[in-house]
Amino acid sequence: MKRLLFFIIIFLVAISTFGQESHPVSWKFSSTKIGPLTYQIKLHATVQEPYHIYPQGSAGGMGMPTEFLFDEDDHVEFVGEMEEKGDEQKGMESLTYYEKGVTFTQTLKLKSERKTTLTFTIKYMACTNQMCLPPSKKHFTLELDDQGKAAIIAKKEEAGSSKKTGAFEYEDFKMADMDGKMVASKNITSKSKYTFIDFWASWCAPCRAQGRELITIYNNYRSKGFNVIAISLDNDVNAWKKATQADGYTWTNLSDLKGFESPISKKYNIIAIPRNLLIDQKGNIIAMDLHGKALEAKLAELFKI
Repeated sequence: MKRLLFFIIIFLVAISTFGQESHPVSWKFSSTKIGPLTYQIKLHATVQEPYHIYPQGSAGGMGMPTEFLFDEDDHVEFVGEMEEKGDEQKGMESLTYYEKGVTFTQTLKLKSERKTTLTFTIKYMACTNQMCLPPSKKHFTLELDDQGKAAIIAKKEEAGSSKKTGAFEYEDFKMADMDGKMVASKNITSKSKYTFIDFWASWCAPCRAQGRELITIYNNYRSKGFNVIAISLDNDVNAWKKATQADGYTWTNLSDLKGFESPISKKYNIIAIPRNLLIDQKGNIIAMDLHGKALEAKLAELFKI
């Protein structure tokens, strides 16, 4: 019987990178024959500090779960569920995310010795404690043959915008609220001394944490002329609504549900979130990417408190 191992050929289905020389997550593969026509493949992600990625079943809606989507193939049988273990994980403890690296393991059984090609997609998200990069997607093709080797030929990932950072000016816009009603931002910015334009998403843990900090600041300064417009980069309207209600965001909440592909995301080069702009009544950008105490200090300065 010929010995079947996985000869890994990685095809490119790439759009671009997103402002970084390299993505902080890279993938390697190996395979082991563990029985007649039965193989165990290991898909290992190496994660650069200070980033992390999330488990397959990321709980609580925080962070995008790592997902493996296999194309259907009648010649291949999946044995059990895909298992995962972090590089620094001890025992069977449950982790909210994986730093440094994680190995995903899947057992496969072939129905015969004939050459078989298996294709799949890995979807995942890299975050730090302060921000999240756009969701990433990689496509792979595993060609099962009798070469007795496992080698990576080429790779490239599908990711978010490739637009480079550059100067820009704020412009008022129109976007739908959670009821589907179009809202003109000018109706808010023209009536407020300062408006905080906040880009966030329900799955972004740092965004949610900073959003909750913003509530107190908003309540303290709204009577003085401070307002907030939150732009969600969610694609799922229910997740957006649930997060907004759960965290208690009472300011104006808008989204076109296009995520990082939204025209406004591209206009302001939103290649990671949270991002924000603080503008005055005339639409001048006063500051960018202020959070918590830094935002509060800036508002105290502007309102001369």
